[in-house]
Amino acid sequence: MIKSKTMVIPLESLKVQIESPVDFASLNRNGMNLDALLAAQELFPYFHMLNGPTYVELVKDFWVRAEVYDEEASINEELQAVIRDPSLKGKTREEMGLETFRETEIRSAVMGVPITITEEIIAKACRADPSGRFIWNITKKHALLDSYTSVVLKGNPSSKLVEIDANHRMLLKFLTECFLQKGGGSDQPSADHKLVLYFLASFNRINLPRYIMHHLCWAIKEGIRSKRKQIPCGRLLSEIFTQGQLVKTLKNLGRASDKFLRIRTGKIINGKTLQYMKIIKKFSPHEKDLKESTAPTQLMNDFPPILKEKNPEVLKKLIAEFVKETGDIMVDDDTPADEDEVPLQVRRKRTNTEAGSEVSGGQTKKSKGDKSDAPNQAVTSASKKRRKVDSSSLVNQEKLAKAREEREKKVKAFNQKYELTRVEMTPELAKEASEKAKTMLAERKKEKDALQAARDAKLKSIGIDGSSDFLEEKLEEVSKITKTVEKLAVKEAVMMLEKIPEASEAVASEAAPGSATLENQTSALPSSTPTLSSIDSDLDDVPIGQRIKSLQKPSSKSQQTTL
Repeated sequence: MIKSKTMVIPLESLKVQIESPVDFASLNRNGMNLDALLAAQELFPYFHMLNGPTYVELVKDFWVRAEVYDEEASINEELQAVIRDPSLKGKTREEMGLETFRETEIRSAVMGVPITITEEIIAKACRADPSGRFIWNITKKHALLDSYTSVVLKGNPSSKLVEIDANHRMLLKFLTECFLQKGGGSDQPSADHKLVLYFLASFNRINLPRYIMHHLCWAIKEGIRSKRKQIPCGRLLSEIFTQGQLVKTLKNLGRASDKFLRIRTGKIINGKTLQYMKIIKKFSPHEKDLKESTAPTQLMNDFPPILKEKNPEVLKKLIAEFVKETGDIMVDDDTPADEDEVPLQVRRKRTNTEAGSEVSGGQTKKSKGDKSDAPNQAVTSASKKRRKVDSSSLVNQEKLAKAREEREKKVKAFNQKYELTRVEMTPELAKEASEKAKTMLAERKKEKDALQAARDAKLKSIGIDGSSDFLEEKLEEVSKITKTVEKLAVKEAVMMLEKIPEASEAVASEAAPGSATLENQTSALPSSTPTLSSIDSDLDDVPIGQRIKSLQKPSSKSQQTTL
């Protein structure tokens, strides 16, 4: 059975967002070197992968049938099983006949072929290690956003993005055009984007596969809920289709030509981008500048499988059933395109006649010797715009019309069949189902609360609050207190040393402005000075000034030895 659509958005309304490849050599030649910043991320293989083909039609077909299978979806799956069979209540997923939930998955189908994408698959396609910093869904009051203000905005929260460092502006462009594409403008990044930008700018390695996985899951849920039209990561999804051998399988079955796949590429970020961003005044092109490539990448031997079914005969039947039910007809490279298909427009320089046709409501400017009247010109213009239909295109139109008629008949028969056998939900059944669902949810919540309470109690017993925000706040407080104590200790030690004549002379002769440390200053004390470990525990609360005063005045001999 073909997987049904999860989104009601028409295919023609969807917009595939293709990641931008980056020409780092061109950026270097035009005065921007980001090698050090990106070396910490180890993402150069990922950027190399971005310069490749994007299969627009396959991405759209995948997207309209996509759904997120996470922990929430697994709970709903169990509830549905119990509603169908009340005797399953209280049993495990295995006893219910359900698969064990292991991790979040994106489940969909392309041309009838079931596909599953996990974080492991995304990491392999990105050529990136699934490790590093990952914080998602933060609030505007998150403690690390102060670090973003300090590092990226140079401590000024009112700074505009065009005023920040040029390298940080380019990192933001990478973030919004190469990693996590947004639906609208990228001038005002979200709190999550700000945090990722801070990690990139401060040489903190990010877990890119996990960020992309969460971004895709969010976009799918938004497409189902609010009809979001943008499809992020078009190039990455196409790479997964290639490495998972979906494209190869479709081509072997004669169901996917390059023309049907509608191959597109992303816009390259290079030195010319610096000129558009007004970072440099003039772009210096070079013969070695990166060119857009439509060649597929080399297949990996250890790429995780994305197809649940590998039998060629079964795949052939699935694709045939998809074509039969949907009426979609794949065309070969030599078959003329359908009338509704808009070819890729190539921009060219307009002639003087075309330029003049835009003046005065689109009428062409007559020459003095032209005596033809307006009606004849309209007929001539209409005849030039009329499309010529050859015999091959007529045959293609007949096939499309026949497929549409068959599809309408099947849909009508399907509706008639299920209108007769439809089961109406009575108030009693609805009440029973609602009560069972509430009971199971309450039990789940009770178990979760019990585990949370046990965890909080264990953390509280050692004096730690369980919330991550609390831990981060306490770490920040400890850091600030530590720095303050160090400064006060150094200041008080210097003051006490200055009261000792021999020590003050040593400090004046050796300590340079701004470079004196507590270790260097205290090294001038005699060797007989007791250490902190030798001081009695009763003196722990005595200020350091009183302790130094209580010490014996050092002799000149020991002072010279120290110097």
